[in-house]
Amino acid sequence: MRTSTSSWSCFYSWPRLRGRASRTLGGSPQELVKGFVRGLVQPLMKPRAGFTLVELLVVIAIIGTLVGLLLPAVQAARESARRSSCSNNLKQLGLAALNYVDANGKLPLNRNDSTGYPWNFNDPKHKGSFLVCMLPFMERNDLYSGLNFTAETQDIENQLVGGKALYTYVLKELICPTDDHNGTFVADNGETRAVANYSGSIGSQANSPCATHSNYFGWASSTRGDAGLAATTSGVIGHRFYSAKLREITDGTSKTLLFGEVRPQCEWHLRKGWVHVNAYYTGTQIAINFNTCEGEPGAGSGCNQFSGQWGASQGFKSKHSGGATFALCDGSVTFLTETIDMVLYQALGDRRDRQANVTTVQ
Repeated sequence: MRTSTSSWSCFYSWPRLRGRASRTLGGSPQELVKGFVRGLVQPLMKPRAGFTLVELLVVIAIIGTLVGLLLPAVQAARESARRSSCSNNLKQLGLAALNYVDANGKLPLNRNDSTGYPWNFNDPKHKGSFLVCMLPFMERNDLYSGLNFTAETQDIENQLVGGKALYTYVLKELICPTDDHNGTFVADNGETRAVANYSGSIGSQANSPCATHSNYFGWASSTRGDAGLAATTSGVIGHRFYSAKLREITDGTSKTLLFGEVRPQCEWHLRKGWVHVNAYYTGTQIAINFNTCEGEPGAGSGCNQFSGQWGASQGFKSKHSGGATFALCDGSVTFLTETIDMVLYQALGDRRDRQANVTTVQ
């Protein structure tokens, strides 16, 4: 068999070619092979930069579970803070009322300058609600000092203070942050008025209609306390002309309600604003949080109306779950549940029921 000269030439020239290739590529053939293998394998062994679809779905599911667990806790913490702020507002109002007593001999009242009572807006006889009386004791003398209580031609609510009518001033110390409003409501006269979430207690007072526990002890016979007399007013701040002296709270100041939470969305009079004399009179004649709140489920007919059914709408209400916060006549603050025994509730509202075992502990 003959061997090709060219084949033998290649065979004999392999060492020479190998040396030339090594010199050209920078390594021995073994090193070149190893480099080639590494080039194939290493990309397969590199960690991936992203997630697979399954991994991504697992992460999303875990995050969703954590959010589901944490969100109620966050909401509860926020409501706890709002409720604490609301309680502090009532505490400060209670202390302001007691300071008012020290200076004036009795609790603040819804004030007119005559025995005739004008129900309308903007009457010169209107000299402001009990909250107006308390302004100097709430560190709001900036508003109070600009008012003229002897004016015969202009009511208090429309007097200008700092270039604005008094009824337009939103006072954050009168707003419970749990209630969902911006501090104003449109009143029945079309004006946008600043409101409050706190009202004085007329107690277990005769009222109509739908007042299921009004005049509970049989002597608070003046409807809404309109007569302005101690003898016929159950609580400590009447609708008009009357507020109690401390000696008239014969049950004890620690056993008698002074202020409580209210919601302007649920009561037509409250929308007249915190300045108006015919707005903030609220009693224990109806269960706490009885639903008369405009636009909310269950309200709108029968006794569940924010307008017309005064005995139901003029009860204490809050957005807190399960009850409302109250200030007592000794300046302390308590939370009463909406399931409170109604006999106990009426006794707390009345200042002279002679119920010896009344307590806010439920």
